[in-house]
Parts: sequence; C-alpha cells; structure tokens
Amino acid sequence: MDTGRSRTADFLKGLALIAMVQLVLVEYFSQASILNGLLGKISLFIGGPSAAPVFLAIMGYYIAHQRHTFRYDVIRGIKLMVLGILLNVVRNAYTLFDVFSGKTNAGVWHIVFGTDILILAGISLVAMAILIKILRGHVLAYLALIIIFLLLQYVIPPVEKMLPDSVILPFFYGKYPSAQFPFVPWFAYVLAGYTFYLFKKFFVADQFKHSHTIKIILGSISGIFLILTLPFGFGVSVNYTLFYHHGILFFLFCVNYLFWWLLIANAIVAGVDNKLTAYLEFIGKNVTAFYVIFMILAGNLALLFQKGQDYLMLFIDFVVLLAVTSFLVWIWVRMRRKPV
Repeated sequence: MDTGRSRTADFLKGLALIAMVQLVLVEYFSQASILNGLLGKISLFIGGPSAAPVFLAIMGYYIAHQRHTFRYDVIRGIKLMVLGILLNVVRNAYTLFDVFSGKTNAGVWHIVFGTDILILAGISLVAMAILIKILRGHVLAYLALIIIFLLLQYVIPPVEKMLPDSVILPFFYGKYPSAQFPFVPWFAYVLAGYTFYLFKKFFVADQFKHSHTIKIILGSISGIFLILTLPFGFGVSVNYTLFYHHGILFFLFCVNYLFWWLLIANAIVAGVDNKLTAYLEFIGKNVTAFYVIFMILAGNLALLFQKGQDYLMLFIDFVVLLAVTSFLVWIWVRMRRKPV
C-alpha cells in the first residue's frame, strides 16, 4: 500500500473546494437576479468542471495508487455513504424541524436520502473494489467500461417517469429533482482517474513523464481543444439538468479540461510554494472534513438568508464562511493529532 501524498492533487482539490464554495453560496444565498444573470452563469461554470469531476477523478487515481485491500475499500465506501446521509440530516436541520413541527410538508425521505456527492463517493468506492477484483489491471477493459457506462443512459428508459417517488433510484440513475450526483454518469470520472493512473504507470515511459517539452506540447493541444469546445461546455454547465445528467460529449469536455488543468497545476506547484498554495493544499488534504463542515454551515444558514443576498453580502459571506470553515477544519486536524 502506497500512502504518499501529491502536492498537485491536494492543490487541485483545494481549488475545487473554493470553486464549490462560491457555487453553493450563489445557489443558496443569492438573489434570483444574480443567480439567473451573467454572474450566476459564470459561477455555475466555475463550480462545474472545476469541482465534482476533479474530486472524483482524483479519487479514482488514488484508489489505483494506494492499492488498499478489498475489505478496506468496501468499509470505507460504506462509511462515506453513512456520512453522506448524516450530512443530509444535519445540513437540513432547520428544514426537518419545520417538517416535524408541521410548518412545511416537504418529503422527509427525499431530504434524508438526497444524492450527496459523499454518497456517490461511497457507492463508487464499493463499485471500484468489486471491479478491481474482476478486471485487475487491464487498462483496455476499464476504457471499454467507461464508454459502456456513459452509453447506458441512452439505453435505460426514463425511470423518473415510471417511478417518480423512488428514494433509492436517484442514487443510481434518473433525472429526479433530488438527483444531483447519480451513479450514472458520475462514476465515469472515478473510472477515468483510475484508468489514467494505470495508463501512466504501464504505458508512459519515465522520460516522457518528466519532459518539460512534452508537457508544453500536450498542454497547448489540450488548451486549443478547450477553447474550441468552451461554448459547449459552458452551455451544459449552466443548465442544471444537462450538467447533472450529462452524456459522453460533456464527459470528454471535462476530461480534456481536467488534463489541461492538471498540467497547469503541476507547473504552479513546481514553481510556487507560498502561504496561498500551502492553504489550498491544507484544505485539499482535508477535503472531506472541509466539505462536511461547510455544507452544515451553508445548508442551515441558507434558510435564514432566504436567497436575499446582494453582491456585497455574497462576497462577505464567502470570506466569512471560508474563514470559519477553514478554522474549524484546523481545529479538527489538531484534535485528531492530539494523543489520547
């Protein structure tokens, strides 16, 4: 088992958390005119390819890199699922209180079992543990599986019309209102990260891995494709249904974006080591704790602000919540290190 950390991976996760924070604040706190305006669309795009796909691809990469046992991955996956369900309860505490006190008739089970990305991560980890047992390290098999997996939604009928009240199906498939991160198609990013590790390990020679010239050439080609496809990627990212239930074309856009972003991040980390990069790496290293704490704060404060924040208040909310969350994560890390 290899538990070595990568500064680049932590840096990328840290930036993804910042992208996620601004997106959640605009979605939860902002006035309708901001959310539906240009700033809202830019926020949706920044919080799109730069957030969830990054988390999931890095997760897949490190599943391959760390090579934990089947038992470890399954137990870890179950813990993430339970944590995701508990997070749904805690971050919707005010809403659930209103439900049980008769002030609202919102569906309790759809709140408790909302498709949080932590639950997706847990399901994906269990799925990868099973796939690794079957496919081992066959790169072509994983590539074929990615394609098959992304094509499933073109074959499976719209289950949300046949079973509109299902609580379990939104975790796996269907354009349900509560289904933000269904297993199909988001598991494809975990597969992509895992496959990228295998491909780099077995098919890329060491001299190419460390060649500055090769990185510049690949980065330039990827950047050109990114510019050419940016209108398409932006259009999907700002559409709620299209983004959370996207197809193979947007997946390819995200994969190219992630590759380009990886090369840029590698260059930044190699040349810069200051307080800002250290902070991003710190929160990226503690991504789960940061996400849980932030979502508890944002989820419960959202009911108080009632989507009424203007530009200035959104900026203040961003700074304050980022600072408070980071401080609480720092305390949590210190408590974990403290000997019993």
